[in-house]
Amino acid sequence: MLLRSPKNLHYPVTVTELLKQHNADVDKYAPLFSYFYKSTVTTGNDFGEWVEVEKTFPTVFESETDGKIVSWKIDAGAVISGPGIALVEIEEPCRHEVQYGGMCADCGKDMTMVSYNTSSRDSDRATINMAHGTTALFISQSEAARLEEEAKRRLLSKRKLSLVVDLDQTIIHATVDPTVAEWQKDENNPNHGAVKDVRSFQLVDDGPGGHGCWYYIKLRPGLMQFLRHISELYELHIYTMGTRAYATNIAKIIDPDQKIFGDRILSRDESGSMQVKNLQRLFPVDTKMVAIIDDRGDVWSWSDNLIKVNPYDFFVGIGDINSSFLPKRQEATAKEASQVRNKALAPGPAVKKQSGQDENGSVAQAPKSTNGALSRIGEQLVAMGGGGDPNVLQSQSTQQEAAIAAQVSDRPLLQKQKQLDEADEKASEESTNSDSDSEQPSQRHNLLHDDDNELDFLEQHLRSVHRAFYEEYDRKLHGSHGGRVAELRGERPARKLPVDDLRIVPDIKAIMPFIKAQVLRGVNIVFTGVVPLGVDVYSADISRWAKSFGANVSDHISGKTTHVIAARDRKTAKVRQAAKRPHIKIVTMSWLLSCFLQWEHVDEGPHIIHAEPDETNLHGSTKALSPFDEPEDGTKLSSSDDEAAVTDYEDGEAGLTIATDVNDDIPDSLLPTSPTDESRQLNAAEWEGIGEELKEFLGDSDTDSDSDASEASNSTRSGSVTPKNRKRKRETQSAESSETEESDSSAKSQLGSRLQKRKRRALERVSSLTNVASADMSSGLPSPDTTGPEGGQEEEDEEDGGEVKKAAAGNSGEADGDEDDDDMAAALEAEMEAALDDDEDD
Repeated sequence: MLLRSPKNLHYPVTVTELLKQHNADVDKYAPLFSYFYKSTVTTGNDFGEWVEVEKTFPTVFESETDGKIVSWKIDAGAVISGPGIALVEIEEPCRHEVQYGGMCADCGKDMTMVSYNTSSRDSDRATINMAHGTTALFISQSEAARLEEEAKRRLLSKRKLSLVVDLDQTIIHATVDPTVAEWQKDENNPNHGAVKDVRSFQLVDDGPGGHGCWYYIKLRPGLMQFLRHISELYELHIYTMGTRAYATNIAKIIDPDQKIFGDRILSRDESGSMQVKNLQRLFPVDTKMVAIIDDRGDVWSWSDNLIKVNPYDFFVGIGDINSSFLPKRQEATAKEASQVRNKALAPGPAVKKQSGQDENGSVAQAPKSTNGALSRIGEQLVAMGGGGDPNVLQSQSTQQEAAIAAQVSDRPLLQKQKQLDEADEKASEESTNSDSDSEQPSQRHNLLHDDDNELDFLEQHLRSVHRAFYEEYDRKLHGSHGGRVAELRGERPARKLPVDDLRIVPDIKAIMPFIKAQVLRGVNIVFTGVVPLGVDVYSADISRWAKSFGANVSDHISGKTTHVIAARDRKTAKVRQAAKRPHIKIVTMSWLLSCFLQWEHVDEGPHIIHAEPDETNLHGSTKALSPFDEPEDGTKLSSSDDEAAVTDYEDGEAGLTIATDVNDDIPDSLLPTSPTDESRQLNAAEWEGIGEELKEFLGDSDTDSDSDASEASNSTRSGSVTPKNRKRKRETQSAESSETEESDSSAKSQLGSRLQKRKRRALERVSSLTNVASADMSSGLPSPDTTGPEGGQEEEDEEDGGEVKKAAAGNSGEADGDEDDDDMAAALEAEMEAALDDDEDD
């Protein structure tokens, strides 16, 4: 033990004499050396005055521990200026590097004792807890390094690696629903074949309400063979967020002889954290030779040691019964993962999907129980992730017990099967009614399916990682010996290193990410409709999973985009944008999960989403865009244009308001149809109704009572028109005129040339230009008595808080021979043309 100058001395101090010689034995509190220090004190002098004087105080430095002096770091006369300076090294009879329950495991000394000269606690010597089954055993950093070096050399000699294995939804699935036991006894039940090999055990002291309950455990298909094969290449450790009792019972089922896991079991009782998992809990010094398999990446902070697997969801809708303390999952991919696994298996006979079932044949939604607890079980089990506050943890534990108790009483599996049976009966009745001659026996579909093949691929991946690791290790080891080339040249080989030299050990954190990054290298992904609202697309679990396989993720479509991941039943704006670019593949989530499952860039064909013909044209153009083209209207193909920009869309018939978010893709059914769509063209009568509603809203009235019948279909109006709706009114009149021209060619001939029609529409519109046509208006302001050629009428309209009197042009083209002012008409026509041009520019 190296003693250093403590913080509580009056510095500087001067060493006067070393009181112990080299190799001398010392006891705790024995004087080691004498020293003095100076300090200013206030004292009285001979005249009764208080003065400050500097005095010298001699004292001794005492030993903190027992032992033998190995060497002095100071000499007599040395000046120690401050704390932290090495003084003397003492060899202790016990270094207290292994402590258990606050006591030294070697000498039995109490590690919690402190005294007046204690500069560091003995308990601080051992701070690392790397034992699996206890939290009371601590070791020092040096001892942990020594133990890990021994473990590495042992693994290298056997050419093995370490593998940390999660339990729930990784290699097993658990439930407490007693329906499973009933189905096991009923051979006529359609789920009997799937549950006949389900294992069970009872936790008497760990059940809801303290009464205990039975746990039903389904092993992932092929688990025993997987563990047997992988244990030849890896040393396996269990790391679960279940309790110690739960993990021990699972280990008895999957490893009854303790040949695979032994006693290497770490539960939440010893984890040290209720929310995250940490490799340093088991391997505090080095994780170069450690791999992880888990169905969740967030609890590992997406470590480079991790191989994330698709969650095993055999008991439909149950989820992870030990996840109450963990953060809520961002995405529920169990359904998509099941689809991937089903496609990877040999295709079986097609089964008609009944009402009430999803694409996997599972009931889409369980009925609510009478007390409403069943519908909340899943939410309770995943929404209780909290901090390290003991009160919060106790509350979460109580809630979890209540949720598990509700699962026992409500029997969600039984309720789902009943709903499935009802759907089968309904389908059978419909089939009988449609074909009364043929009598077919009703068929019951099973809720549970034992068709998972995840472990087959996982074993291949673990073998690949093991092979790559030892190939790199052998390469480095062979190169350290000088190599074959050096031997052929007759050169002296380099210094040989031991076979288990740890300096050349490769790092899994570099090997495995490199292998995975080749899978989706060059793939640029945009997600649409699959990332939940409020979740940043770049930090979402599915995005981080994709990036671990070498893919790039973006939130908008660009020329670099290669794949759009979408839901098959949701034609979002991004899907329609991507459909304009032939090089972009629009696929379902199952394609991405297949790549994750197989560690290969699988064929997109079976997963392609085919866009409808009208979906290939977002901006009204039928031209397909190349990767480097931009839309003809110059808009950027991003979520901000077609999704984020739409904040409220109101359905006029249903009165439904749908609020969207920047991460929400609007389904095709909710997007307003473009006016260019022929199916949404409004006829003249509908435009007339819109115009009348607009007039009523603006307080306008029809003042042109002198217009003839030929122009009545054009909805001629006069009155106050604001600059805001000039363009809309002109477009409305243009649409009405277009409808009239297409439906009646004789009316078109009566309207005259295009210039005349524009002139008439301009004369019908109220503009300040009609008020400046009078020659007697010297001020340029409208005259109160200004009218059109026929006198017309006046209207008053309040706009922006002020009254502006505008005269309506009353001349609607009546040929009564009164055209004596040609010059004024010509000037008016020129002004109307200029006004129309200005409006079009606006």
